[in-house]
Amino acid sequence: MSKQQQALLLTPPLFPKEYPYEMDNFYGFKCSYCHGNGWIPTLGERNECERKDCPVCKGSGILKAVVTTKWMPDKKEDR
Repeated sequence: MSKQQQALLLTPPLFPKEYPYEMDNFYGFKCSYCHGNGWIPTLGERNECERKDCPVCKGSGILKAVVTTKWMPDKKEDR
């Protein structure tokens, strides 16, 4: 079965001193908490099964990832 995968290729910016931070958004990840349903089963007052909005994705079923990169000097003692 095929799998969709997103990747981020890191290259330093031309002016890292003026712009030390970069932010990238990745969309369309299926929520792993509710398995993309947007809801989770819960027990109601009379022990009947009810649907409650997922607390992680807030009922959408999908998530986005916000990746922030900070560019800073590399020191030999940090390696």
